[in-house]
Amino acid sequence: MKIRIALCGLVAAIALGIAPNGAAAQGSLSVQGLGYPPGQFGTRALGTGGAMGEVDPTSTVNPAAILEFGAAAMAMQIAPEFRKVTDGSSSSTSSTQRFPLFIGALPIGDNLMFGVSSSTLLDRTWQTTTPQSQYSGGDTVLFNSTAKSDGSVNDFAFTAAYAVKSWFRVGVALHAINGRDVLTTTRTFQDTVRYGNSLEDVTSTYTGNAISAGMEMADPSVGGIALSYRRGGRFEQTLGDTLVSKARVPDRFGASAIFSGFSGTVLAIRTAYDEWSAFGAMDSASGAARNSWDSSIGGEFSGARFGSLPLVFRAGARWRDLPFPADGQQVHEGSVSGGLGLVMARGHAAFDLSMIRAQRSAGIGISESAWTMSAGITIRP
Repeated sequence: MKIRIALCGLVAAIALGIAPNGAAAQGSLSVQGLGYPPGQFGTRALGTGGAMGEVDPTSTVNPAAILEFGAAAMAMQIAPEFRKVTDGSSSSTSSTQRFPLFIGALPIGDNLMFGVSSSTLLDRTWQTTTPQSQYSGGDTVLFNSTAKSDGSVNDFAFTAAYAVKSWFRVGVALHAINGRDVLTTTRTFQDTVRYGNSLEDVTSTYTGNAISAGMEMADPSVGGIALSYRRGGRFEQTLGDTLVSKARVPDRFGASAIFSGFSGTVLAIRTAYDEWSAFGAMDSASGAARNSWDSSIGGEFSGARFGSLPLVFRAGARWRDLPFPADGQQVHEGSVSGGLGLVMARGHAAFDLSMIRAQRSAGIGISESAWTMSAGITIRP
């Protein structure tokens, strides 16, 4: 057991120590510690900067929102991200392919709906390669050190929602939090005749649980409010069959206000507080996770048509802090977004597309920009 724990610490130290600071070591500002939080928003909500996340049925932050489907439905999402990290006069690019959300819902009668969903809570996919050298036997040995992380922490939820009144809806969800990460460190030597390349990898698994509740009060002709709350339970990291650290799934509170008094226009504002500090310093070389606010404003505008099909346009902006610091400093993110939605097959299918431009900084001389393209499809049999 002690040997495996030591191996985990050795590989993590190598991965986090091959560059001058934590941000460069993990290849970006955003993927520190346990990873980057995509937000658990569907493509529709992302097009509004997340502002409609509390009332969007294809998002998983508010259990009451699945009633917005109105019928049996299934939704899925793909969201690749393209990052650029700039450090002084040098820069590097990388990309991450994400499938961050799947949700299915089934009504029972007129007022009750059950759902099951899987969404990415934290994404921990990154890679960085650094040229290095060491002195051995009177020679300077040149090699490339590559650290790579492939993994994520996912939120698998069972949801039930009930329409108490036509204007009042409530929901609850049970969450199973699970994840897996493979951290690999390789050394590739230029002189492969005298020196052999090396590879070390460590696999960590994560398990936890949580419970959440939410509500909506809305009049379609005016607007309304929506609230959600998640209470985190245990969160554990294991290496093989050995428990190496304990923490707690972060609590989260979210609130939004919706205004729909203008024909064809829905405006929304949302804010949420995430108690990321519940993770402590788990798998972070730059310090303990920090609590943060996540706020956004946006709207969607209908009335246009694509041929005979109704078309919806969306726009929004978002401001938040990321949970894990870089080089001891909290990472700030601001983004703008836009998108469109297309209803097809006489209302039995919908296609949504959103583009997000994000800027990230931490006051450590490194900046990061990213483009994320989110595409989602919803099917109602």
